[in-house]
Formats: sequence, structure tokens, C-alpha cells
Amino acid sequence: MENAIWTTIYDFPKEGRDEYLSWLHEKHIPEALSRKGYLWAAHYQLMPNKQQMKVGRSNASAIPVETGFVIYFGGESTRTFMDPGPTQLEKGYSGKTREMMGRRIRPMTYVHTVEWRTEGPESSRGGPPGMPGPFIQMGLFDASGQDEDLGTWYAQERMVLWSRTPGCIRGRKLLATVGPERHSVLYDFTSLELRKQYFPPLNSTEWSLRLHPYLVHPPGSSFLGKRIWPFE
Repeated sequence: MENAIWTTIYDFPKEGRDEYLSWLHEKHIPEALSRKGYLWAAHYQLMPNKQQMKVGRSNASAIPVETGFVIYFGGESTRTFMDPGPTQLEKGYSGKTREMMGRRIRPMTYVHTVEWRTEGPESSRGGPPGMPGPFIQMGLFDASGQDEDLGTWYAQERMVLWSRTPGCIRGRKLLATVGPERHSVLYDFTSLELRKQYFPPLNSTEWSLRLHPYLVHPPGSSFLGKRIWPFE
């Protein structure tokens, strides 16, 4: 099971997208997974989420939820993604890789440590240990100094509700070592229909309502994603 996740959220032009996806899935990801400490990879097409938070930083950092993608790499620890780091890797890329990576639009990079996780009713789903399921939801945010209140809410209330939700595989509480927002959560689940039907509303309790004024999300958070690599 991974202890760290390298996340890249980005958009890509429609022109040349098929060529890019073939290169990414058939060449770039397998090469990355050959590095020491890399445990799994998963690539998702993003989708809008009607429960997005309305508080944001600026349009400059908006997540491209209408057309974008997110790629995750799971690692043994954050050191996996720091030795070498993302910037060092970029300097050593081949011409083809530089070309493809350079066509990404507004990439947002995070390296998270997995603080803790909770398992759901579908935690026995197959695939590499820890790799997120067919659908994900990710939120990125700061807590305006109320980190303890946020952390205890997730530990005592929010993740408890999520872990009982039909279709839930697992939930992860993440802390950024690289990236503009300090906190993140990553949920994965088996079915978008089950998520829509059973996902606990964000205003379901007095405690959750208390969090809303001090949470600061980048525009587009939280977002949903459908896995496009690897396939089921």
C-alpha cells in the first residue's frame, strides 16, 4: 500500500489528444513505473461535481474540470517522488517526452503524504494494492488556521460516514509536501451512480456546516474523475 501520491491535474488540447493518450499509457507510465519505489499509476478524465465548493482562490489556479485529466502515481513514501523530484525528472526527459508534457495546459502538481485511510464496503476490489478505483472524487483546500477542527471532523465524522457508503472502496486524508493547498482528500468508488445516490451531503451535520466559512478551495474543487487507464 502506498504512503505517498504524486498528483498532476491538467488540461490538454483536443488536437493531438489521441496521440498523447497513446504515448502516455503505452510509454510514459510504464517508464515511470520502472523507477524505484513507484507502486502503481492511474489516469482519469475529469467531470464536473455539483457539490463543488463556491469559495476559491483565483481563476488562475482553476481546475479544468470540464475537459481536464488527473494522473496519480503511488509511492513508498514522499522520498520516492523527491529523489529525483518532478523538476529534476523534467530536465532529463527525451525530446518526445518534453514535447508531450509541454502541451499540457495549466498543470498543477502535488506530492502528498497519505496521513491515514479508511476502508469502505468495496475495499476488496481487485487491482494493485492501493490503486484508486474506477471513479474518484478529490478535494483540495486550506483550513485558514483551523487545521485541528478540520482534521478531527474528517477522523470522527466525515470519513466515518463515507466508509459506510455503498460503492465506497476507500478514503484517504492527504497532506501536501508539494502544492499550493495544504490539505486534500481522495475518495474512490465503484460506481458513479452509487456515489450520486448515497454520497453524504456536505451540509448534513452542524459540524460540517461550521467548516464551510473557513475552507478555501481552488475553483473546481472538489472534482470527479473516471479512470481511463488502466482499464477494468
